[in-house]
Amino acid sequence: MAPPAERSPATPPPGVALFEWVKQELRRSIAVGEFSPDQPFITQREIVERYGVSTTTAVRALNELVTDGVVVRRRGLGTFVAERPPPPAPSGQPVLTFVSPGSGGVHESELLSGMAEESAGRGYRLAIEHAYGVAHEEEVLRRMAAGGSRGVVLFPRDRSTAADAVYELQRVGVAVVVVDRYFPSLPTDAVIFDDFAVGYQVTEAMLERGHRAPAMLWSESEVTSVRDRQSGHYRALRDRGLPVLPERSALRVYDPLDAATRRRRLRSILESPERLTAIICGNAPTLELAVSDLLAMESGFPGAVELAAMDQFLSHDMSPLAVVSARLPAREMGRAATRLIHERLEGSTAPLRHVVLRATMLVANRGRNMLGVIGADPAVEEERTLPAEPARRR
Repeated sequence: MAPPAERSPATPPPGVALFEWVKQELRRSIAVGEFSPDQPFITQREIVERYGVSTTTAVRALNELVTDGVVVRRRGLGTFVAERPPPPAPSGQPVLTFVSPGSGGVHESELLSGMAEESAGRGYRLAIEHAYGVAHEEEVLRRMAAGGSRGVVLFPRDRSTAADAVYELQRVGVAVVVVDRYFPSLPTDAVIFDDFAVGYQVTEAMLERGHRAPAMLWSESEVTSVRDRQSGHYRALRDRGLPVLPERSALRVYDPLDAATRRRRLRSILESPERLTAIICGNAPTLELAVSDLLAMESGFPGAVELAAMDQFLSHDMSPLAVVSARLPAREMGRAATRLIHERLEGSTAPLRHVVLRATMLVANRGRNMLGVIGADPAVEEERTLPAEPARRR
């Protein structure tokens, strides 16, 4: 075993579950050579002592590393880092690898479908790698640099630290295209949505419906796509002469929180002096969570709340949950990324560029049937639940 790496920070970053943080740190330690396949891996007890976590957290982190194939258990010997297979031998069919967080959903599925269609037409074999944390993302990309893939399409994680690994890929001649977001500090080819316009147009459509102070809920905070959407949201408010309320629009993650914390945050917004009539969600999964949380809350908020989303999880029709949403051309994103890779592999020396794709706004007309969330009147609720007063004897 190599000398221990610098001790990890005492607490995980905001929005990262404790077991996930431990997994990421252990992956990072493996990546820098602290653990090798020929010596026993860190034990459950050592994880508890090193990271200050419970036995349950240590066991879950180890079990998931086993499931991911990062470490293996050998009967009677213990746990060991898995041996890495040698890179595949070059063949006549070049390999194009899609690296993503593996979060699933329509957005990523459509993007991958576009890549598959374009790859098949151009003679590439498409491989898929999922990055389960920021440290693992770097590890996967550095493995790509070691050989086996001619091109990489990267969908970076929130808070990604992979810019150096991407630069290494570029340096050794691997074609790289970043999708959905980009690295502000590193020049790369990228295919992105016009996220500023998405933020502006979704907000503008909600203001047209009479809302004056919509709240924003986010699933991520440290990616350019989210920051650009927030900027568009702010511009739409300012163009109408409306104030920006930080309590309602700050980049605070919502999805990774536990249910009780999410509902407390919603309650604080609902009880603010400026009555809440609309919630705009940064993406479709956040919209689903918001609806679930609003329905699960105790009664007590007056009136109806309309919802909007800055993307769309139904590929064929408008979601009944959102009165406004943006349909993002994710399939075209996959195609465009593959075409860019192909250009580079064919020897193009054109300057690095960002391909920007426009979204389509979907706005429910007033006559369309939609699902909504209406808060129960607490006074009415109380009236219904009070027992009847017993009759008095004469």
